[in-house]
Amino acid sequence: MLSPIQQLHTVAHDFHARLVSSAREDAIYAVRPPNASGAPSPEFILEVRRVGDTVTVKEQYSILLPSFCAERHINPNGTFCLYWGEAEPSAIQDIEGAKAWWGKLLIFLLRQPSAAALRKWPGKSDARAHGSTAAEFQAKAEENAAKLGPKFLSALGEGRLCLTQGRRRDRLTLKLDGRRLFSVLSGEKRAMTLRQRCKCDDADSLQLPIAACSGHARHLAELVLNLDDWQKSEKIFYNDLRSREYVCCGTMDGCPLAK
Repeated sequence: MLSPIQQLHTVAHDFHARLVSSAREDAIYAVRPPNASGAPSPEFILEVRRVGDTVTVKEQYSILLPSFCAERHINPNGTFCLYWGEAEPSAIQDIEGAKAWWGKLLIFLLRQPSAAALRKWPGKSDARAHGSTAAEFQAKAEENAAKLGPKFLSALGEGRLCLTQGRRRDRLTLKLDGRRLFSVLSGEKRAMTLRQRCKCDDADSLQLPIAACSGHARHLAELVLNLDDWQKSEKIFYNDLRSREYVCCGTMDGCPLAK
């Protein structure tokens, strides 16, 4: 059976990767991801190392990318965060696994120049939260939002949903584009008003109160609580990085480490 490194070799050329050197457990590749516009793209020199049935990848020397940037999904050790390990299979045991890995890598590399130019991550809707705990709450929030309709899920992915805290510390209010939608008593884990019209995608046509709309009262309340836990977990993630004296690389606006 071929090792993960060997599996990657078999299809590397199809993904614009040129092998520079290799051993059984690691390899150096030069990768030039294609731009849709046809404009020339930079060539990344990448170090790929086997770890069990998968691999890690990083820029061999930090030339085109920061050595670390959580906002650009580059881990403290320089490796790229391509997968959400708790939910996405990352094993490279066959050709299909190798193709999936190369595809993820190309998307990651194509987004890096855009991130540097825009100073924000261009693939926000499909990016995982920082830290495994926050990513778990993100996944739960996405499940809740999906129950409320595709428009609601898109709003979550686009960062248009936010929480505010009322005068009562246990009162959390969900807002869409700055407009109040729904409030929850976090201590009691329940909605404050169930007689108001539901906030789901079909609310205007169904004209149903939240209490009578397909279990949406539970999904709305859980969405608020999962968003709150997501935000708290990301804050803990960055506080941990700060305690270990990691600093902002200065390439992304709004980075919590810059504060």
